[in-house]
Amino acid sequence: MTKSALVTGGAGFIGSHLVEELVSKDHKVTVLDNLSSKQTKISGAGFDIIEGDVCDLKRVMELTKDVNIVYHLAAVLGVEYAYQHPTETLEVEIMGTRNILEGMRKNDVKMIVYGSSSEVYGEPTSLPINENDRTAPKSTYGVAKLAGERYCQAYSRAYGIECVILRYFNVYGPRQDDRFVIPRFIRAALQGAPLGIFGDGNQIRDFTFVKDAVQLTVTAARADRAIDQILNVGTGVVTKASDLAKLVLNVTGSNSSIVLKDFDQSNRPREIEVFNRVADIGKARQLGYEPQISIRDGIAATISWIQGSPGLR
Repeated sequence: MTKSALVTGGAGFIGSHLVEELVSKDHKVTVLDNLSSKQTKISGAGFDIIEGDVCDLKRVMELTKDVNIVYHLAAVLGVEYAYQHPTETLEVEIMGTRNILEGMRKNDVKMIVYGSSSEVYGEPTSLPINENDRTAPKSTYGVAKLAGERYCQAYSRAYGIECVILRYFNVYGPRQDDRFVIPRFIRAALQGAPLGIFGDGNQIRDFTFVKDAVQLTVTAARADRAIDQILNVGTGVVTKASDLAKLVLNVTGSNSSIVLKDFDQSNRPREIEVFNRVADIGKARQLGYEPQISIRDGIAATISWIQGSPGLR
């Protein structure tokens, strides 16, 4: 039987790669996206794209008819934007997720894959971060994502909707917005501009190439599991911010400098910064997941995309 999927936020960064993967597996795919960037990151055949908003309950009710699964990735873009627009962030996450779940309940859709974030953990008490570790988000974005998780879990318990929550760790790759660190570093390096790092450069992250993230997203949706599954989507590999900058310079062959700078208290204050983040991916490995793309190869693929050349697109 052909699976029919609704992908919210499917014209965005992770969503567009997910749609391509689902289409390649002969899924019937509908994309719901508000096209807030005024352009879609996806093109081609095999899917329908509907311009609309997850906060529009009537539209959501229509689009959740006759689908088998919803991949709910629609959200505001990033921690900095969420900090500057807290009301919009909470509305999109809470009301949008509630609308999706209500549409699923009334139209008897049995499975949701919810795109959450490692931001829900806040500053961890130990590394690597396990799915059972405490959640103590420091940012509006993290609070909103945790609220979305709780909504999904509540509907799972009350109505038997199968729920997979994916906590993405610093996903990067082709098509990512320049406000995020890897494409920002790459563009600066290619232009010979300084690579700016907030703080002392010792922050650690778990950078996950988008193709790996998508593979686990699809695998998690078809795996045998208990209702209300939570999975980290990462690599388990530690990368310091300063080492990331050096790697970008090495791969691009750039002579740009690396500049440490104070936190931007008006847009991304120190108080909401998470300094240590790396995933324990043991649960994902139980599903057969193993990251395939090294950070060096992922950066090279992203450079190729930025320069308009073929690569791991």
